[in-house]
Amino acid sequence: MESAVRSIQHNQKLYTIGQVLAVLKPEFGELSPSKLRFLEDQGLITPDRTEAGYRKYSENQIERLRIVLTLQRDQYLPLKVIRDHLDELDAGREPLLPVASAASLRKGQRFSTNQLKAETGISDQAFREGSELGLFAAQPHSSHEVEIAFALVGLEQFGIQPRHLRGLKSATEREVGIITGVTEPIIRKKALDSQARAGHIAREIAERFGAIRSHLISEVIDEIES
Repeated sequence: MESAVRSIQHNQKLYTIGQVLAVLKPEFGELSPSKLRFLEDQGLITPDRTEAGYRKYSENQIERLRIVLTLQRDQYLPLKVIRDHLDELDAGREPLLPVASAASLRKGQRFSTNQLKAETGISDQAFREGSELGLFAAQPHSSHEVEIAFALVGLEQFGIQPRHLRGLKSATEREVGIITGVTEPIIRKKALDSQARAGHIAREIAERFGAIRSHLISEVIDEIES
């Protein structure tokens, strides 16, 4: 007789989504069923399935989730870096823990215009053009603006100036409009977790937008390389 659950390893106790949330939410308050499904879509966890298709999580998978969520929360690491770290662990190796990037360490800090320029080496002209395009607001500048400045400096070596990015800025504003349209009704509910849930959903949508954009560009790059 077939087991009710496929791919059960070593007869471990299995947990439903609700039970997983009960275990992890005290430590990761923003965790939700949609977050679990998103991490599954990204290949970071692979829950077992009952014959009826319900997800079941082993204790090993819960520990794997704890690693993912900790690295996201404490190190602000992108999912690709976390996935690579997990792949190393799955291969039986003992990789060093990923560390926060300089960008992560700047998260939440504020900078004067002079500090932004000194930090990134952006030229006065590029900063001025970026400001005219709306890439930089009035000081103090956020850590996101510092990263934008770094990106502009990197693009300059290819002859790409801020004025060439008007289409990119417009496309981003359209994406922001879509995200806002989805999240505003959630925030208006004014539940205790409304803002946290809206922020989580916004990040999920943004990651999917980024994945589509990345693959569209990668397809062109593949053609260039071939």
